[in-house]
Amino acid sequence: MAFITTPDGVQIRYQEFGSGRPLVLAHGFSASLDMWWPQVDALSQGHRLIVWDARGHGASSAPRDRAAYSMPGMAADLRCLLEGIDAVEDAVIGGMSFGGQIALQYTVDHPADVRALILSDSTTRGDTPPRGEVPLMFQDDYGLEGAFLAMDSRPDLTSQLGALQMPALILYGEYDPMIAAGIDRVASGLPNRRLVLMRYCSHGTSGQRPMEWADAVLRFLDDVDAGIDVRGEEAV
Repeated sequence: MAFITTPDGVQIRYQEFGSGRPLVLAHGFSASLDMWWPQVDALSQGHRLIVWDARGHGASSAPRDRAAYSMPGMAADLRCLLEGIDAVEDAVIGGMSFGGQIALQYTVDHPADVRALILSDSTTRGDTPPRGEVPLMFQDDYGLEGAFLAMDSRPDLTSQLGALQMPALILYGEYDPMIAAGIDRVASGLPNRRLVLMRYCSHGTSGQRPMEWADAVLRFLDDVDAGIDVRGEEAV
Protein backbone atom coordinates (compact mmCIF):
# COMPACT_ATOMS: atom_id res chain seq x y z
CA MET A 1 0.00 0.00 0.00
CA ALA A 2 1.15 3.53 -0.77
CA PHE A 3 0.52 6.56 1.45
CA ILE A 4 1.06 10.29 1.54
CA THR A 5 0.92 12.34 4.74
CA THR A 6 -1.08 15.57 4.90
CA PRO A 7 0.18 18.69 6.72
CA ASP A 8 -1.96 17.78 9.75
CA GLY A 9 -0.44 14.31 9.95
CA VAL A 10 -3.20 12.24 8.35
CA GLN A 11 -2.06 9.34 6.21
CA ILE A 12 -3.94 8.94 2.94
CA ARG A 13 -3.78 5.60 1.14
CA TYR A 14 -3.80 5.53 -2.65
CA GLN A 15 -3.13 3.19 -5.56
CA GLU A 16 -2.17 3.84 -9.17
CA PHE A 17 -2.74 1.84 -12.34
CA GLY A 18 -1.73 2.45 -15.94
CA SER A 19 -0.22 5.58 -17.45
CA GLY A 20 -1.28 8.72 -19.26
CA ARG A 21 -3.45 11.62 -18.14
CA PRO A 22 -4.42 11.29 -14.44
CA LEU A 23 -7.95 9.98 -13.86
CA VAL A 24 -8.71 10.38 -10.17
CA LEU A 25 -11.72 8.72 -8.52
CA ALA A 26 -13.01 9.17 -4.97
CA HIS A 27 -15.14 6.47 -3.35
CA GLY A 28 -18.54 6.69 -1.70
CA PHE A 29 -19.30 7.15 1.99
CA SER A 30 -18.29 4.18 4.18
CA ALA A 31 -16.54 2.55 1.21
CA SER A 32 -12.88 2.59 0.17
CA LEU A 33 -10.76 2.64 -2.96
CA ASP A 34 -11.56 -1.07 -3.32
CA MET A 35 -14.98 -0.14 -4.71
CA TRP A 36 -13.30 0.70 -8.02
CA TRP A 37 -11.83 -2.76 -8.64
CA PRO A 38 -14.46 -3.70 -11.26
CA GLN A 39 -13.42 -0.72 -13.39
CA VAL A 40 -9.65 -0.75 -12.88
CA ASP A 41 -8.75 -2.73 -16.00
CA ALA A 42 -10.98 -0.72 -18.33
CA LEU A 43 -10.13 2.72 -16.95
CA SER A 44 -6.37 2.18 -16.69
CA GLN A 45 -5.86 1.15 -20.32
CA GLY A 46 -5.39 4.72 -21.51
CA HIS A 47 -5.13 6.68 -18.28
CA ARG A 48 -3.13 6.94 -15.11
CA LEU A 49 -5.90 5.78 -12.80
CA ILE A 50 -5.54 7.04 -9.23
CA VAL A 51 -7.89 5.83 -6.50
CA TRP A 52 -7.63 6.78 -2.84
CA ASP A 53 -9.15 6.44 0.62
CA ALA A 54 -10.57 9.63 2.09
CA ARG A 55 -9.63 10.33 5.69
CA GLY A 56 -11.73 8.20 8.01
CA HIS A 57 -12.10 5.45 5.40
CA GLY A 58 -10.28 2.32 4.32
CA ALA A 59 -6.63 2.29 5.34
CA SER A 60 -6.33 6.08 5.66
CA SER A 61 -6.07 7.67 9.10
CA ALA A 62 -9.26 8.36 11.07
CA PRO A 63 -8.71 11.33 13.41
CA ARG A 64 -10.81 11.27 16.57
CA ASP A 65 -11.56 14.97 16.50
CA ARG A 66 -14.71 15.71 14.51
CA ALA A 67 -13.28 19.11 13.67
CA ALA A 68 -10.67 17.34 11.54
CA TYR A 69 -13.34 16.54 8.94
CA SER A 70 -14.81 18.93 6.38
CA MET A 71 -15.48 18.81 2.67
CA PRO A 72 -12.96 21.59 1.90
CA GLY A 73 -10.48 19.73 4.08
CA MET A 74 -10.97 16.50 2.17
CA ALA A 75 -10.50 18.37 -1.10
CA ALA A 76 -7.26 19.70 0.41
CA ASP A 77 -6.25 16.10 1.17
CA LEU A 78 -6.76 15.28 -2.50
CA ARG A 79 -4.67 18.27 -3.51
CA CYS A 80 -1.90 17.12 -1.18
CA LEU A 81 -2.04 13.64 -2.72
CA LEU A 82 -1.89 14.86 -6.30
CA GLU A 83 0.92 17.29 -5.56
CA GLY A 84 2.83 14.52 -3.81
CA ILE A 85 2.65 12.16 -6.79
CA ASP A 86 3.00 14.83 -9.51
CA ALA A 87 -0.54 14.38 -10.85
CA VAL A 88 -2.04 17.86 -10.47
CA GLU A 89 -1.89 19.23 -14.00
CA ASP A 90 -4.71 18.42 -16.45
CA ALA A 91 -6.24 15.73 -14.24
CA VAL A 92 -9.72 14.29 -14.66
CA ILE A 93 -11.36 14.49 -11.23
CA GLY A 94 -14.32 12.34 -10.26
CA GLY A 95 -16.14 10.54 -7.52
CA MET A 96 -19.24 8.70 -6.43
CA SER A 97 -21.78 10.27 -4.03
CA PHE A 98 -19.66 11.42 -1.05
CA GLY A 99 -16.65 11.13 -3.35
CA GLY A 100 -18.43 13.29 -5.90
CA GLN A 101 -18.84 15.95 -3.25
CA ILE A 102 -15.09 15.90 -2.68
CA ALA A 103 -14.46 16.01 -6.43
CA LEU A 104 -16.77 18.97 -6.89
CA GLN A 105 -15.21 20.87 -3.99
CA TYR A 106 -11.73 20.19 -5.42
CA THR A 107 -12.85 21.41 -8.84
CA VAL A 108 -14.32 24.62 -7.41
CA ASP A 109 -11.09 25.19 -5.48
CA HIS A 110 -8.74 24.38 -8.39
CA PRO A 111 -10.63 24.82 -11.67
CA ALA A 112 -7.56 25.63 -13.76
CA ASP A 113 -6.04 22.23 -13.03
CA VAL A 114 -9.10 20.11 -13.85
CA ARG A 115 -9.32 18.72 -17.37
CA ALA A 116 -12.80 17.26 -16.82
CA LEU A 117 -15.18 16.53 -13.95
CA ILE A 118 -17.06 13.27 -13.33
CA LEU A 119 -19.93 13.25 -10.84
CA SER A 120 -21.59 9.90 -10.20
CA ASP A 121 -24.66 9.64 -7.95
CA SER A 122 -23.85 13.04 -6.48
CA THR A 123 -25.33 16.50 -6.25
CA THR A 124 -24.93 19.78 -4.42
CA ARG A 125 -26.32 20.35 -0.97
CA GLY A 126 -28.91 22.91 -2.01
CA ASP A 127 -30.87 24.56 0.76
CA THR A 128 -31.16 21.42 2.89
CA PRO A 129 -30.36 22.41 6.49
CA PRO A 130 -27.70 20.37 8.34
CA ARG A 131 -28.99 17.58 10.56
CA GLY A 132 -26.21 18.24 13.02
CA GLU A 133 -26.23 14.70 14.36
CA VAL A 134 -24.77 11.38 13.30
CA PRO A 135 -27.13 8.45 12.62
CA LEU A 136 -26.88 5.69 15.20
CA MET A 137 -25.40 3.22 12.75
CA PHE A 138 -22.29 5.40 12.28
CA GLN A 139 -21.73 6.40 15.89
CA ASP A 140 -18.61 5.19 17.71
CA ASP A 141 -16.67 5.08 14.41
CA TYR A 142 -14.50 8.20 14.41
CA GLY A 143 -13.98 8.21 10.66
CA LEU A 144 -17.59 7.71 9.64
CA GLU A 145 -18.88 10.13 12.25
CA GLY A 146 -16.53 12.83 11.02
CA ALA A 147 -17.15 12.13 7.35
CA PHE A 148 -20.92 12.12 7.82
CA LEU A 149 -20.80 15.51 9.52
CA ALA A 150 -18.54 16.78 6.72
CA MET A 151 -21.23 15.81 4.22
CA ASP A 152 -23.97 17.18 6.43
CA SER A 153 -22.36 20.61 6.79
CA ARG A 154 -20.65 20.91 3.41
CA PRO A 155 -20.83 24.23 1.58
CA ASP A 156 -23.57 24.53 -1.01
CA LEU A 157 -21.70 24.91 -4.29
CA THR A 158 -24.76 25.32 -6.50
CA SER A 159 -24.09 28.98 -7.22
CA GLN A 160 -20.53 28.20 -8.31
CA LEU A 161 -21.40 25.56 -10.91
CA GLY A 162 -21.84 28.08 -13.70
CA ALA A 163 -18.21 29.15 -13.45
CA LEU A 164 -16.95 25.62 -14.12
CA GLN A 165 -16.31 25.61 -17.85
CA MET A 166 -14.53 22.26 -18.14
CA PRO A 167 -16.42 19.28 -19.62
CA ALA A 168 -18.46 17.48 -16.98
CA LEU A 169 -20.10 14.07 -16.90
CA ILE A 170 -23.06 13.46 -14.61
CA LEU A 171 -24.17 9.85 -14.07
CA TYR A 172 -27.21 8.95 -12.01
CA GLY A 173 -29.50 6.01 -11.40
CA GLU A 174 -33.02 5.74 -12.74
CA TYR A 175 -34.31 4.79 -9.30
CA ASP A 176 -32.17 6.84 -6.94
CA PRO A 177 -34.24 8.69 -4.33
CA MET A 178 -31.12 9.96 -2.57
CA ILE A 179 -30.26 12.51 -5.28
CA ALA A 180 -33.45 12.72 -7.35
CA ALA A 181 -34.38 16.09 -5.89
CA GLY A 182 -30.97 17.59 -6.59
CA ILE A 183 -29.92 16.17 -9.94
CA ASP A 184 -31.56 19.05 -11.83
CA ARG A 185 -29.49 21.55 -9.85
CA VAL A 186 -26.27 20.05 -11.13
CA ALA A 187 -27.57 19.37 -14.64
CA SER A 188 -28.80 22.93 -15.08
CA GLY A 189 -25.87 24.52 -13.27
CA LEU A 190 -22.92 23.01 -15.15
CA PRO A 191 -22.67 24.72 -18.55
CA ASN A 192 -20.68 22.05 -20.39
CA ARG A 193 -22.11 18.79 -19.20
CA ARG A 194 -23.30 15.41 -20.41
CA LEU A 195 -26.10 13.82 -18.39
CA VAL A 196 -26.24 10.01 -18.39
CA LEU A 197 -29.19 8.14 -16.92
CA MET A 198 -28.21 4.63 -15.84
CA ARG A 199 -31.28 2.45 -16.36
CA TYR A 200 -32.36 -0.08 -13.74
CA CYS A 201 -30.01 1.45 -11.13
CA SER A 202 -30.55 2.99 -7.73
CA HIS A 203 -27.82 4.73 -5.72
CA GLY A 204 -24.38 3.38 -6.61
CA THR A 205 -24.50 3.01 -10.38
CA SER A 206 -20.81 2.15 -10.71
CA GLY A 207 -21.30 -0.95 -8.58
CA GLN A 208 -24.59 -2.07 -10.10
CA ARG A 209 -23.61 -1.80 -13.76
CA PRO A 210 -19.81 -1.47 -13.61
CA MET A 211 -18.96 -2.14 -17.24
CA GLU A 212 -21.67 0.13 -18.63
CA TRP A 213 -20.55 2.81 -16.16
CA ALA A 214 -16.93 2.49 -17.28
CA ASP A 215 -17.98 2.59 -20.94
CA ALA A 216 -19.93 5.81 -20.41
CA VAL A 217 -16.91 7.38 -18.72
CA LEU A 218 -14.50 6.29 -21.45
CA ARG A 219 -16.76 7.51 -24.25
CA PHE A 220 -16.99 10.86 -22.50
CA LEU A 221 -13.22 11.10 -22.06
CA ASP A 222 -12.63 10.10 -25.70
CA ASP A 223 -14.95 12.91 -26.78
CA VAL A 224 -13.16 15.37 -24.50
CA ASP A 225 -9.80 14.42 -25.99
CA ALA A 226 -11.18 14.66 -29.52
CA GLY A 227 -12.61 18.11 -28.89
CA ILE A 228 -16.18 16.92 -29.49
CA ASP A 229 -19.02 18.83 -27.86
CA VAL A 230 -19.97 16.70 -24.86
CA ARG A 231 -23.25 18.44 -24.09
CA GLY A 232 -26.39 16.36 -24.18
CA GLU A 233 -28.40 13.70 -22.43
CA GLU A 234 -28.58 9.95 -22.88
CA ALA A 235 -29.74 6.78 -21.19
CA VAL A 236 -27.76 3.55 -21.07
